Amino acid sequence: MVDDLNLGQYQADHGDPNRAVTVLTAEWTRRHSILVADALGWALHRAGRDPEALPMARQADRLGWRDALQHYHRAVIEQSLGDDRSALADLTRALTDNPRFSPLLAPDARTRLARLQGQR
Repeated sequence: MVDDLNLGQYQADHGDPNRAVTVLTAEWTRRHSILVADALGWALHRAGRDPEALPMARQADRLGWRDALQHYHRAVIEQSLGDDRSALADLTRALTDNPRFSPLLAPDARTRLARLQGQR
């Protein structure tokens, strides 16, 4: 069994986002899991393809799993597309569900949330 989820996640965050898209698209054809949807959405965002990324990020939430990282990913994509209202809601949810979901990304989530709240 081929499992490109971890490779794709690594490539999206630390390597080549376009390679991540390729790897995760192949993984998505094998299995439509919420983890793959989130990873592919994030890879598409990192590759500068936000209009394609948002439907995948939404697909990742189809089961209502409360995962702070998924909400953070979707918020960043929404913010990149100019949907600050949705980004505000998703950042709030991410930090409410788990304020320490990532030592690197949680501080960014707090900064983004504070900026969005300051714009209101």
